[in-house]
Amino acid sequence: MTLFVHESVRAHLMGVPARPYEVGGWLLGYWAEDRSSVFVTHATPPASKGTPFGVRISGRGHSKLFDQAWDASDGLVTFLGDWHTHPGSPPYPSARDEAALVKLATGVKFGTPEPLIAIVSTPRYPWHQGSVTIGFYLGGGEGAARSVEVHVTSKLPTTILGVSAWRWPKGCVRRGRPNAERL
Repeated sequence: MTLFVHESVRAHLMGVPARPYEVGGWLLGYWAEDRSSVFVTHATPPASKGTPFGVRISGRGHSKLFDQAWDASDGLVTFLGDWHTHPGSPPYPSARDEAALVKLATGVKFGTPEPLIAIVSTPRYPWHQGSVTIGFYLGGGEGAARSVEVHVTSKLPTTILGVSAWRWPKGCVRRGRPNAERL
């Protein structure tokens, strides 16, 4: 399985500022027809503040953006999973993350038999030294998250260009519209 992440998604996630609490959002994109590749085309901005050791990523604040992306892409862009931060901790799945992957994989309402999560390791406070790193993991009903190698791309299918750019909080990098080249 090959994972492609659009450069604007990577830029947004790398630009999440240091905070003492977790934040997160949804990952949107699509699977190749033969399921050999998955393409992350969008990440919703963080909509809620969590605790230093967890965040609840509900549909509130994200489902409206998902609906916009679904409609604008004629159903190509769908829910792939979520992204969230680990302030002051490495980008490895916790037991809670593993449980969330199982819930996404087995829950009828999610429709994600192989969900994807991105964990963004950030400094806990703005004055702390440290770089931002991202780990991407695929999960399934068996519960073990599998690390996935990322290929950053600037190319997207033309049908995705109709999806509006979303406003991200101050401090998060925002690059222009995606390039219209095909993958």
